[in-house]
Amino acid sequence: MPFSDIPGNGRVKKILQLSLARNRVPNSLLFCGPRGIGKRKTARVLAKALNCLTLSDDACDACANCEAVNRGLENPARAFPDFIEIEAATEVIKIEQMQEVRAIAYMKPIVGRKRVFLIDEAERMNDESGNCLLKVLEEPPLWSHFVLVTDNPSRILSTIQSRCQTLAFQPVATEEIEQALRDRGFEEEKARILALLVHGNLEQALNLDWDEIQGRREETWDLFRAMVSGEEASRFLRRFAFQKKAEVKDDLEGTLELFASFCRDLVLLRDGGDPRLLLNPDYEPRMREIGGGPGFGRAMRFLDAIDTAFADLGRNLNTGLLITSLYSQVQG
Repeated sequence: MPFSDIPGNGRVKKILQLSLARNRVPNSLLFCGPRGIGKRKTARVLAKALNCLTLSDDACDACANCEAVNRGLENPARAFPDFIEIEAATEVIKIEQMQEVRAIAYMKPIVGRKRVFLIDEAERMNDESGNCLLKVLEEPPLWSHFVLVTDNPSRILSTIQSRCQTLAFQPVATEEIEQALRDRGFEEEKARILALLVHGNLEQALNLDWDEIQGRREETWDLFRAMVSGEEASRFLRRFAFQKKAEVKDDLEGTLELFASFCRDLVLLRDGGDPRLLLNPDYEPRMREIGGGPGFGRAMRFLDAIDTAFADLGRNLNTGLLITSLYSQVQG
């Protein structure tokens, strides 16, 4: 896989390719951004490109070194000796892991041109392991490169951040996710719907099961219709009443996202907008039934209440109270 096979983040890829072409890739890089947008894939391509025997600014995917890296990714037992991925052994990346990294970093590459360390979920380093890595980042060997990948850079020691060039990754554009799904055989409408649902998370889009997603949408639509029609609206309260506390937040977030997409589609249709912009185009006939009746007013209150609920979830407020408040705002 070369850089061009990774959808999105063209600016980041261009920076890396220019650095490769000029032989000026920093020894320490920090890849940060939301989960599922290609940070680790990009780091792996960079590792291949630094060792590629054919190209100077990308991975050819055909030379001996590129093929060796690919084999190692498929089968860790055959890992390319100069590309080392580090993941948390438990809840944290332990100091022993960083001590091993530091020892290996000062050894010259075995078969490759460069030795590359990919530290995934780098925010899992504690102070001990972080300070151990810091010692090698302060004076890195010319032949060793470190790529730290994180969704949460604020949890990484500031002293480590200051010694890395930070590249901020952005969510992948909906159009690029849609095309990636179509390239994998999804029908056009299904690809579009899934691309809209994942909010730029390409990895999530590629792992979604359409039947499972459609079942979730149908269930959530039934709850939405009950809430805005006022008939059996208490189903919403019962839906979350008996869930375990550890599960309810993620489930509620997903439900609220779908609720918000239904509300916004109603506004689009009510205002005479282009149906091609619908987030749920397959629900258009059902949307028009609600949009033409008194349920539209409740839907608008619903949209305001959802925005408040998302903010409250971010502050970790009691989910039981949050659900009750949301219900009251819509029905009141």
